[in-house]
Parts: sequence; structure tokens; C-alpha cells
Amino acid sequence: MTFSDFDDDLGLPKNSPAVSLVAEDLTEHSVEVLKKRLEILRMEIKRTDQAIADKGDAKSSAESFFK
Repeated sequence: MTFSDFDDDLGLPKNSPAVSLVAEDLTEHSVEVLKKRLEILRMEIKRTDQAIADKGDAKSSAESFFK
């Protein structure tokens, strides 16, 4: 799968780091590099999930303040 297969569905700005990430040619990397990449991506998923949760908490707090 290439980036062009789903780039329209992402809705990301053209300069987003995620665009570069999904466009990268993975065939150039060794298995060890790809495993490290997965480890890093899993850590980034956890970090992103936490940021989403934090934003949700902040939104809930703000909404309850203005009720």
C-alpha cells in the first residue's frame, strides 16, 4: 500500500509529519529497523492516546465550568 492509496482519506495538512511517515518506502529498511520502527510507533500511539484523553478532560472541565 502506498500513501497515494489513502492520502485523500487522511485529511492531514500536506506538511504534517504523518504524511512523510506513511509515504516512506519501507522496502529499503532491514527487519531490525522495521521492528524498531514498530516499537517507536507503539510508543507514539500511547502518547497520542494520552494527549487525546487530556484534551477530552480539559474540554469536560471547561464545559462543566460554563454550565
